[in-house]
Amino acid sequence: MKFPVYAIAVAMALSAAPAMAQQDQAPDPAARQVLDAYGRCVAERKPQESLRVLTQDFRSSGYRTGLRMLSQDAERNCAEDTLGRRGVMRSNNLLFAGAVAENLLEQGAQPINVRLARAASHSAATYSPTDALAQCLARSLPDQVAALFASEPASEAETAATAPLFAAVSACSQVAKIEAQFEMSPPAMRAVLATAALRLITKSENADA
Repeated sequence: MKFPVYAIAVAMALSAAPAMAQQDQAPDPAARQVLDAYGRCVAERKPQESLRVLTQDFRSSGYRTGLRMLSQDAERNCAEDTLGRRGVMRSNNLLFAGAVAENLLEQGAQPINVRLARAASHSAATYSPTDALAQCLARSLPDQVAALFASEPASEAETAATAPLFAAVSACSQVAKIEAQFEMSPPAMRAVLATAALRLITKSENADA
């Protein structure tokens, strides 16, 4: 498939924290598919470093630095694999992190829903209200979260897969004692779930994580 030329050095224009005000604008569908392939390349080339970075507090300078270094490595090594040529791709921290996290989860030997179900009795640190909300959804609806990750980005299947998750936002907000009202796009929902699910599963499968 031919894609327009994007900026491969992923732009860190937005904050690493998943603030809903920054997520209203959904990226172009073709760009999201490229970003997914880009995230897969990063996860395959740098699995341990990707996991180390994405299980950190995303509010920290270490996280931001690590994410930037992952994107720079991808610029050098994943550009031609993703686009078939040199180019540039623009995204934000959250969507890039989500793409890498989702592809790391898919590397597991067991299905994601099975791993999430086993992790439901555990908890991992959360770093924002939306992060707490995402962890609640991941623990409560493992099959639905796995179905979302199995869908093609920017597809009708993705839209359908987000419906039960959006429907559960109110209940999880009550459980997590979140008073703020959120407006979240499907790409943002997918990204916050991927990063939260990765930290939750990593914590449940590795007591030292």
